[in-house]
Amino acid sequence: MDSCNKFERDEDAKIPFYKKRRYHVLLLITIGLFNLLGLRIYLSVAVVAMRQKVNVTLEDGSVVEQQEFDWDSKELGIILSSFYYGYIATQIIGGVQATRFGGHLVFGIGVGATAVLTLLLPIAAKTHLTLLYTVRILQGVVGGVSYPAIMEIWSQWAPVQERSFMGNVACTGNYMGIISGMLLTGIISVALNWESTFYIFGSVAILWYICWIFVVTASPSTDPYITNAEKAYILSSIGERTESRKIKHPYKDIFTSAAVWAIVVANFTAMWGSFSLLNLLPLYLTDTFNFEIDTTGILSAVPYFIVIGLLFVSGYLADWLQVKNYLTTGQVRRYFNCADFFIEMIFMLLTAYAHDPAPSMIYITIAVAASSLSSAGYGINPLDIAPSHATIIMGLSNSFGTLAGMLSPILMGFIVTDGSREQWQIMFFISAGVYLFGCIFCMIFVRGRLQPWAKIDIQEQEMKISKNFTK
Repeated sequence: MDSCNKFERDEDAKIPFYKKRRYHVLLLITIGLFNLLGLRIYLSVAVVAMRQKVNVTLEDGSVVEQQEFDWDSKELGIILSSFYYGYIATQIIGGVQATRFGGHLVFGIGVGATAVLTLLLPIAAKTHLTLLYTVRILQGVVGGVSYPAIMEIWSQWAPVQERSFMGNVACTGNYMGIISGMLLTGIISVALNWESTFYIFGSVAILWYICWIFVVTASPSTDPYITNAEKAYILSSIGERTESRKIKHPYKDIFTSAAVWAIVVANFTAMWGSFSLLNLLPLYLTDTFNFEIDTTGILSAVPYFIVIGLLFVSGYLADWLQVKNYLTTGQVRRYFNCADFFIEMIFMLLTAYAHDPAPSMIYITIAVAASSLSSAGYGINPLDIAPSHATIIMGLSNSFGTLAGMLSPILMGFIVTDGSREQWQIMFFISAGVYLFGCIFCMIFVRGRLQPWAKIDIQEQEMKISKNFTK
């Protein structure tokens, strides 16, 4: 439904925000994403300590330089990208399963299983490189179902008027996970050892899963603690969707829709830059400016502190522009995507030519900060154009977005062979080119209206709701 009844909205406004169940769900999704992103990237920082050369005194008193893991650049590229081999395989499957069994179940299992595999990662690394590859791939397989599942959760819990805001707030979990990975991994590796990172954060994620299964239900209709006023508000806004698992997805229409492919391209574009910075920034700072691992982790985390605050602003601004009718939904999604990609393109180019750490970090910080805009663009766009099929669209777009996570580290392994500034410049030039293409494509093809092939399900739902409210 396009809008909810004003009376129901006013009644919901009387409920203190801390008592609203949708915000409890939002909080746990945010923490879940914190765990999921952190578990994905801890290895990207820890690998610096794992490959670090240290002086060891032998029994005869001689001092030799040893390295626990002597992976070359190509092996390192495969290690960092192996997660995405599994991740790409389960994106669409995750969307289908979330629709069938419930997004809350699929999301919870995805994060919980990733945590268990994280605890096994140090053992795998010390046993054999192939076993490390395997564990990382399996992390990708179970983690890949999580993001499409969130679309199903939003379709059940997020009122239309709050989608951008709730989506962006949840995205802060991604960046808090990045901060913990960039900042704490280096500190823990120096203070304790690199293995402790995986044991500590893997255990935290398992505790989250226990909370998740006891708190979150499939929808407002099945939540025993939600107030009648909040339930009425949510259902009048998005409709009763308890029969969503019976929906037949029009795959041909989805795969041939320009609006869907705009989301796909936007996802790939955003993820190319995001994955490049997540996986490669610690190595870039080490190679180019010779920073130690703890300093590298702190500097790598700096840009993401700013993003967290901007996500609240951009999410609120996107909803406000629509509520006030200053921009249509399609214009909000289009402009927010393009503004992000254009800004990141400019500052990637500036970073490529920077020769001092201070301006480099300023440029990278601005580029990362701009990424908060596209979260209110492509990140929530599937619910605009086809809410009943949003999990499938998100799964499809994340499949292509995952290609960025697979290609970027491998490309780095072949280009940045000796860590020279010129080789890193090539990586930044490639990223700028990807951003330019994404900006142009989104400006042309992004849409914000319900697509014709998605209307039939919505019409059927509205008829059901109308009958339910008249009983």
